[in-house]
Amino acid sequence: MDDMTDDTATALPTHQVSAADRLQRFREDDEALAELAEIVHKRAMAQGESANPSGHLDLKIRERRAAMWGYDSPVRFDMVMMEAREKPSGHEQMVATLNRFFDQLPPVRKALHRRLDELTPEAALELLGPLQVSDAPGTDAPSDDD
Repeated sequence: MDDMTDDTATALPTHQVSAADRLQRFREDDEALAELAEIVHKRAMAQGESANPSGHLDLKIRERRAAMWGYDSPVRFDMVMMEAREKPSGHEQMVATLNRFFDQLPPVRKALHRRLDELTPEAALELLGPLQVSDAPGTDAPSDDD
């Protein structure tokens, strides 16, 4: 009985629709709708003011074909999201501001900043020597609490 179960499981067809099948159905539906649209449109035009049902059906057929072909699909944009994406982040703005500031420095100062970036804080302090405490106004010497 186990053999019969295994054979049945492998013999079951899979119901997958291939791309070729989809294209074939699409073409068949489109052709049928085109034929129907031609007949309904002529009827709607011939009936004049009493063509409300035919006119409505004509419109529905056109809507269906437009949906099938995708030429009546509106592209939506969230303007708030688009604006937010185009605007640089706060971090990017700060980096750009600092880069503009450093670009205006004299070449010697730029070289100094590059060299300091290459060193660890400890190595930079060792090369610079002991901290000089100044009593000049506007200079704050670090306290032992810092």
